[in-house]
Amino acid sequence: MYKKVLVPYDKSEPAKNALQAAIDLVSEVPGGEITVLSVVDWHDFNAETFKIASRMSGVMGDTMDMEVISEVESEAIKADMDAIAENIEPLVGDVDGVGIAVVNGSPHDSITAYADEGDYDCIVMGHRGLGAVRGMLGSVCYSVLHKTNIPVLIVK
Repeated sequence: MYKKVLVPYDKSEPAKNALQAAIDLVSEVPGGEITVLSVVDWHDFNAETFKIASRMSGVMGDTMDMEVISEVESEAIKADMDAIAENIEPLVGDVDGVGIAVVNGSPHDSITAYADEGDYDCIVMGHRGLGAVRGMLGSVCYSVLHKTNIPVLIVK
């Protein structure tokens, strides 16, 4: 029985199907929790290439205002969380125990790290076929399956 489930979510139909499966999976579990995880790949404002480019374009001087950068990142996280909440509303409705998280990074590394750090019982994710390169599983599914020891349920 799974009590704490992670659902990587990209607004695709397979991701919606995975969320529905996760809701079904924990619906009868007292205190069951689902975290809908959005993985985004924002630019690293601390990267040297960003700093050099911003100085060359005249956008920023020699020093960067980290408070402003942090504020921009917070606004981006909130906007993504609001978009996810609106997108999952028809599926979730009044189901208790569903939360949303947004992380920055590559999908497969971010999903496995978040699941490991959050002590999740199961990852439920949508299937994405990418042809013969990865067989029947998409590259993110394939990578998550091989990088984690947590049970993974892949939903079509």
